[in-house]
Amino acid sequence: MKAQTIKLIRYTVPSILSMVSIFLFGIVDGIFVGHGVGMNAVGAINISFPFIMFFSALTMLTTIGALTITAIRIGRKDFEGANQVFTSAIALNASIGTVLCLLGTLFTGPLARMLGATDTFYPLVKEYIFWYSIFIIPCCLNSAFLGFARNDGAPGLVSILTIGASVLNIIGDYILIFPLHMGLKGAALATGAAQTLSLLFAYGHFLLRRGRLRLGRLQIEIPIIFNMFKRGMPECVAQFGTPVTMVLTNVMLARHLGDDALNAYSLLMYIATFSASIFIGASQGLQPLFGNSYGEENESDLRYYLKAGILISVGGGMIVNFFLLFSGPSVSLLFNATPAALALFTRHMPKYLVSILMEALTVTISAFLYSTTRSRAALTVHALRAFVVDSIVILLIPSVLGPQNLWFAPLIIETIIMTIAIILLKYNTRNGLTGADRE
Repeated sequence: MKAQTIKLIRYTVPSILSMVSIFLFGIVDGIFVGHGVGMNAVGAINISFPFIMFFSALTMLTTIGALTITAIRIGRKDFEGANQVFTSAIALNASIGTVLCLLGTLFTGPLARMLGATDTFYPLVKEYIFWYSIFIIPCCLNSAFLGFARNDGAPGLVSILTIGASVLNIIGDYILIFPLHMGLKGAALATGAAQTLSLLFAYGHFLLRRGRLRLGRLQIEIPIIFNMFKRGMPECVAQFGTPVTMVLTNVMLARHLGDDALNAYSLLMYIATFSASIFIGASQGLQPLFGNSYGEENESDLRYYLKAGILISVGGGMIVNFFLLFSGPSVSLLFNATPAALALFTRHMPKYLVSILMEALTVTISAFLYSTTRSRAALTVHALRAFVVDSIVILLIPSVLGPQNLWFAPLIIETIIMTIAIILLKYNTRNGLTGADRE
């Protein structure tokens, strides 16, 4: 077996397994909430999700940017420079987590309304956001430490910790929701506790000096922070795209089609996006491979990893989608869904599955672009989705095509964005895969 293939398997398989576990246990989590609290609680989590994605987006600004830079510097054997970036990123993530913790606990009510919570969902959304926010600091740090552990040659450890946290989350959900009757508060506490334990074990990798990355004395250098933000901006904006889409969709569905449509959309987010675990996991595993190969100026490896990433993401997504087409409606019954919500879910799920395959190609291309310092191209893709295409499509559909066609929004959006991503990839690699300006 070629060395390229061995490295590909070593990094992508654990990452894919990690993401599959997160999405799979997320479905189980939703089932527990649906039966233990009610279907409206599932809708409330879906309404709250954009806030969670908002803090995730801010951590991506520092984490992904720092991971990109450290991967390139490790490829160049500049370990001192890599450690400096690592330390700065952890400090920035802790600061971001502190601010967001205060925001989520002190302004819970206004946040719930801003996210589109109607009177039906408002108390549930408010409860979930408050208790989730208490654990935002360890959640931010856990995300960062896991990313750096993967870049530091420990993708297997990251997979074990991610799967372990998912299992603990489910166990905590069951105990807190059913025997202790703590409702959505229990669901939020279970998630926070699992993330905190994962953080402690992830930190142990660096404490025991099992790789090359070390936390050192913090040195605030504006050029490093600026470069970190520059490299992380594409993924930050990409993360913003999801909450923007979800908030707009939640608001438009609630306004035009009612609570059953909103609950059906919640089911779609749980079930249909399960296939997203393949390409999200693959892109995370490919990021250090792209970065190291670019730092070494290894054109052959870059080409191999890009082609393999596209094949894994799209091909794997097709396999999962085939399974979901037949099992999705049956699984959704476990959420305690109403007949009306279930009927809408079954009717519109195929549109979401096709759109996710298009997103798989876009995400893989974006991971290649930002990992090889083509930040402007990656940023263009995600900025168009987050602030232009999503908004225009979702807001115009009700008046142009009719409210019932809001379900086609993801398909239209992903078709446009995928086309733009392919064009930008071809343009930015016209001089070769290592032809962009160096870091």
